[in-house]
Amino acid sequence: MNFNKVAVHVKSPGFFTTIQDKGRIGFQEFGMPVAGAMDQDSYAVGQALVGNDTYLGALECTLLPPTLEVESHCIVAFTGADMNPTINGMPVPLYIPFLCRPGDEISGAYVTEGMRMYISFRGGIDVPIINDSVSTHTKARIGGYEGRHLMAGDTFYIHSNFENLAERETFVLEKGDGLSNTAIEPYTVDDFRHPIRIVLGPQHEAFTDTGIQTFAQEYYEITPQCDRMGIRLSGPVIEHVETADIISDGAVFGSIQVPADGQPIVLMADRQTTGGYTKIGTVISPDLPRLSQIPIGHALRFKIITVEEAQEQYRSYRKRLDKILQVAKGQSGYVFIV
Repeated sequence: MNFNKVAVHVKSPGFFTTIQDKGRIGFQEFGMPVAGAMDQDSYAVGQALVGNDTYLGALECTLLPPTLEVESHCIVAFTGADMNPTINGMPVPLYIPFLCRPGDEISGAYVTEGMRMYISFRGGIDVPIINDSVSTHTKARIGGYEGRHLMAGDTFYIHSNFENLAERETFVLEKGDGLSNTAIEPYTVDDFRHPIRIVLGPQHEAFTDTGIQTFAQEYYEITPQCDRMGIRLSGPVIEHVETADIISDGAVFGSIQVPADGQPIVLMADRQTTGGYTKIGTVISPDLPRLSQIPIGHALRFKIITVEEAQEQYRSYRKRLDKILQVAKGQSGYVFIV
């Protein structure tokens, strides 16, 4: 295949835009954080929509997307939170692949639903691979674009397969067209009203019965002190039996730490590999993408389920996601032009 590097110029960086993929799997024993996309579902669907056979680097945009100028032809798709994406100033829908031409400008506006939007490119983003991943971990300053978020004046490159572009059927999107992908819907407020399901452990015995009841019955608000490493919540105090401190042990995506102040912290994509605070539970995998999209200031509740229920929920979730990915992959052969 004839892959060519296409330059993409960052005219405006957005609020916090980084390059992410599936993350650094298999290196936590060496103290290497996983990183990767916060909303793995939206990221994966974006990869399928642009026709990538493997999970390659994409842009994760937080609250406000960047403004980009592409130097040559490329295929792009927007997934996740709704940041009203545009191509050359024309609004385009999420979950539809588009063909950009030389000089086209990709942009958007402040998010209306959710927290994070993903911009995926056919061929992925050409940055150094570190531990089998291009994901950015800004605190460690590794991966992505020089280990940091994008800044105005940056130029990165994507791989564009021109043979593949020529094979695709294209359609012109006229201004005012009500185009939407009915099989894959963007996030809405209703998605954030459902409880976040968790399984208890691994230190739930460190909390009193009252503390666990409080955790399961009360609302907790997402505070501004949240980032890719963790989501700090504010609400009724979760009571410990004695202390919040433990000998450090492993932390996973979705671990819920409760330090001495009784306020829970949900560990996310850029989490540390180990932690020394008691963990009352773990968010189940199907709810992690939704949790990553819940806006600051929104109140949420937790629902405790059994391990067996969590396993059943995961099986159902995988069946649904696989169907969505199949639809997205099928759509990758049909691109729109503005």
